[in-house]
Formats: sequence, structure tokens, C-alpha cells
Amino acid sequence: MTKKILTSLCSILSTAQPRGMIDCEIVDSEGQPKFGFHSLRHAAASLFIEQGWTPKKIQVLLGHSSINMTFDVYGHLFHNPEEDVAQMAKMESDLLAA
Repeated sequence: MTKKILTSLCSILSTAQPRGMIDCEIVDSEGQPKFGFHSLRHAAASLFIEQGWTPKKIQVLLGHSSINMTFDVYGHLFHNPEEDVAQMAKMESDLLAA
């Protein structure tokens, strides 16, 4: 799905054709934006996190004054390997207990 979104976004940005933005549902039939600037900003940041960008790189790109601000807003999207290990251990113990 991410690749599809990026492909659509790239095709939109590479063309000045309003029809393409209507077809991709970025604007309504009257050319009014369906999404505000901050919605697009959050979507872009989420895609960067999914692609494995470092938190520091995202902080700088978004202009956050501290890494804490980046983690406050987007921290739940970053992969946490320790949490995965704990969840798998619990699932294993639950399965063995059944």
C-alpha cells in the first residue's frame, strides 16, 4: 500500500494537471483541497518512519525544536524490537499453557 501511495503522490507532484489531483482524490471536483497542510505533513512523516528514517532526521526535516517533540507526536510509529520480544514471549507462554 505504501508503494501505491508514494507512486500516486509522485505522479501528482510531477504534474500540474488538476485532473490528476481530482482522480487521486487529493482535491474535490471544484479543485478545493481535501486535506490540510498538517494532514499531509503527518502523512509524510509517517511514511518516512515506515521507510526507516532515523528520528533525528525526521526531527530536523520537520523543524522540531527537540527530539522529544518528535517522539511525543510520532513515537508510537517507531518500531520497538524490545516490545516485540516481550510480546512474543508472552504469546509463547500462553500457547504452552493452553
